This record gives sequence, C-alpha cells and structure tokens, in this order.
Amino acid sequence: MAPPKNAVDNAAVDALNKKIDSSLELIAKMLALVQDIYADARKQKEAISQKPVSSYASSSSSASAWDPPTKCEALSLARDAATLARAHGTKISLLMINEPFTPTAIQKVVTEMGAPIMSLATAAAECHSDRYTHHIRQELTRRCASVLEQMQHLLNAIPRDGCVVPEAQRVGGAGSGGSSSRIQSKAMADRGSYTKIGILWAECDGLVAFANKGIDGYLVQVVNQLAEQLKDEQEELREWGEEEDDDDDDDGTGFDDGNVSDSGYDDEDGNEGGAYNGNDAAQAMLDALMNTRHIPADDPNGLRPRLETALKKIRLVLLLCRAIVKRRLTKPAIPTLPTPTPEGQVAERLDGAVAALQTVANRFEDLAAAFYKLDAGEVDTVLGQCLEAAVTVSRQLSRPWTAPSGDAPGDAFTEWATKFESEMQVTPQEA
Repeated sequence: MAPPKNAVDNAAVDALNKKIDSSLELIAKMLALVQDIYADARKQKEAISQKPVSSYASSSSSASAWDPPTKCEALSLARDAATLARAHGTKISLLMINEPFTPTAIQKVVTEMGAPIMSLATAAAECHSDRYTHHIRQELTRRCASVLEQMQHLLNAIPRDGCVVPEAQRVGGAGSGGSSSRIQSKAMADRGSYTKIGILWAECDGLVAFANKGIDGYLVQVVNQLAEQLKDEQEELREWGEEEDDDDDDDGTGFDDGNVSDSGYDDEDGNEGGAYNGNDAAQAMLDALMNTRHIPADDPNGLRPRLETALKKIRLVLLLCRAIVKRRLTKPAIPTLPTPTPEGQVAERLDGAVAALQTVANRFEDLAAAFYKLDAGEVDTVLGQCLEAAVTVSRQLSRPWTAPSGDAPGDAFTEWATKFESEMQVTPQEA
C-alpha cells in the first residue's frame, strides 16, 4: 500500500535536522572567529586614530610583522562566498514554502552552504592589515560576520517537523501584519520566502558590492564621505556667520521675539497680561540661547575675521581631498592592492592618511562648537589643531607610493602638497 501523499518521512526529517544542527554549529564557530578578527581590526584602527596627529607621517612599518601573501585573495573569496550564500539561501527559502516538503532536497542545499560558510571565515582571516589596510580589514570582517549571522537566522527558520512554513509566518512571522510589513522582497511577490531571505540578500549584495569596489574604490568612498562632512561643516559655519543679531528687533516695549510663540503672542489659553505657558517659556529660553550664539554686531572678540580664515582653510582641505582622490587613490597613481610586498608602506600610509583626515573632520566640528561659544581663544587653539591635522594628511601622501622617502624624486602632487602646507599657515593678516 502506497504511503499517503503528504506523509512525513521521519527518517529524512531527522537527517535534515541533524544536518541543520551541525551547520549551525559550524556557523557559530566561524562567526566567533570572524567577530574576534573584527574586534582586533577595530582595536588596531582605533589605536591609529588615537595617536597624536604628528606621529602619522613618521610611522614605520617595522612595528608589525609582514605576512607573505597567499594564493587566497580575500576580497575575491568573500565576493564568491557571498554570491554562493545568496544562491543557496534562495533555494532554501523556496523549498521551505513549496509543497511537498522535501527534507532531502533541503538537506542537500544546507550541506552545500558549508562551502560559503568556510570561505567567509577564510576571507576574513586572510585579510591582513599590512596588505589591505586596517580600514578594509574591519569593513570586510564586519560584512562577512553580517552574512554569517543572516545565514544562521535562515537555517534556524527551516521547519523541523517536515511541513512547509505556514502562510501566516512567511512575512516576518505569524501575526506580523503581512502586507503592512516594511520589508517586501521580490521573493515575496513571486511566492518567495519571507523577511529573513530578503535581509540575507541585502547583506550578500552589500558584501559583493564592497568587494567589487576594491581597496582603492572603498578608500575613495571614505575620503569623499569625509569631504561631504567637511562641506556640511563649512555650510553650517557660513550660515551661522551670515545670521544677524536679533537684538535689533527690540521694539522698546521690553519684549523681543523670544516672547513670541510660533503661533503668535496671543492669550489663547486665557492667561492674563499676555503670559505664556510653560512650553512657550521653554521655547523662548531656547531661542534666547540660540540668539546669543551669533557674532555681535561690534564683534569685540574679532570672531568674524577668524571665521573667514576658517572657511578659507576648509575650502583648501576640500581641494586636498579631491587631489588625494585624483593623485593618490586612483589608477595609475596607486599601486596594485592588496600590496604584494611591504616596500613603500602603502597600507600603513593609507591607514595613517585616512585616520588623519578623519581627525581633520572631527577638529572642524570642534571648531564650530568654539565659534558658537564666542570664545576667540578656543577658536585659535582648535583652528591650529585643524591646520596641523590637515598638513599631516598632505605630508603622509606627499611622496609617490614608489618613492616614500624624502630623498626620492617627487611628482606633481608632491609640489602641490608643499604649496598646500604653506597656504595652511595662518598669516598675520588672517590672525
């Protein structure tokens, strides 16, 4: 007598569950390994950023041992692993919801997922900072860990009872609201899986895109993001400097704009004498505090010329960012990455330059805060720190990659960096 059409093959289900358990155990081990690598990469990167800015340009690669390159290229391996993880995850998500439930088919795909699991961990382990930079090492391990976590979630979602995933649990779990969910992947529209596979897709696609950018492409992105941060700070300072002091709005009655609510100075709450409620009072106090941040009309502390100097220096740093991208981070200026040999200290110089540039952006944030406090002394101190950090960046990258020492011939950017350093000095007219 033939078994019922939808009968559960208990032996096959047991075998599938054992395979799921062993795969989850493997993921847990590899994930712990990758997370340890990430923690170390983050620690090393933070150590660079916390060094005095003056030490960036004089760093030496002798502090770390050189790891000879292997046949494994970390970014390519990670990209291929993410592509496989996406494909296998898609198969599993479809098999989980389609009748009849086939534990043997799912077990086969789960077994195949072992390859990308191991490859993701291997890619993270092979991404040595002296070849790829600390920045790339941290970002790659973070992304590999994210993919492993989403693979873990997907495997945990495989039914253990030999039945397909119930309809109510296919989008974010039972009772999630179905069509109201914010995450609607293409798989859902095409009888696909549910939210977990959509997140796995996103993480895999992100890792693939990151690997395809390459080391130089990612660092260009980092420099451009820092340039955008500087542009925002520049615009914020410019707008702040253009705002007029609101003290002239006093009409002689003893009231100013701080006493006016957004809806107008009306006795809407029945208060006598035009009194305003607690919320209006708080807003008025906030407005008053904001107004005192403007440069007074007589500018007793000489803040306006300092502001003009700061805006000029930010413009120069933005030019530096563009010059770095063009002259040091794009081909043919930049050598093949990851670096095949330690000569030139390419990875270390890149780490130092990016860390110094991040310091520049942070210093200009501090400079804005000093201006808001109308503290000329603090403005001078922080502006000096900004200029020091900016000069450090140009010095770190002034020499070509093939000629890192001062006695080697330079190039057009070397000459430009010398002029930049001169322009970053505060002249007596600017002081």
